[in-house]
Amino acid sequence: MTQLAARFAASAGEYRRAVAQAVADADRPAIVLHAHRLAGIAPMLGHPAIGDAAARLEESAEAGDYAADAAMLDLLLARLDG
Repeated sequence: MTQLAARFAASAGEYRRAVAQAVADADRPAIVLHAHRLAGIAPMLGHPAIGDAAARLEESAEAGDYAADAAMLDLLLARLDG
C-alpha cells in the first residue's frame, strides 16, 4: 500500500494538469470523470481531504458551478505535488 500511496503522490501533478485542462476547456464531462476517479482513489491511499474535495467537484461540475471546488482541489493536489 505504501508504494501505491507514493505513486499517487508522484502523480499529483498529472492529476492537477488533467483537471486544470478540463476546467480551462469548460469540459464538464471530463471534470466529472477526473473528479470521480480522484474521489475514489485518494481516500484509499491516505488522502481523504483530496477525496472529499474531488467528490464536491464532481457534484458541482454536474450542476455547472464548479470554479471554487476546482480551485480547492487544485490547492490540495498542489500541496501533495510539493
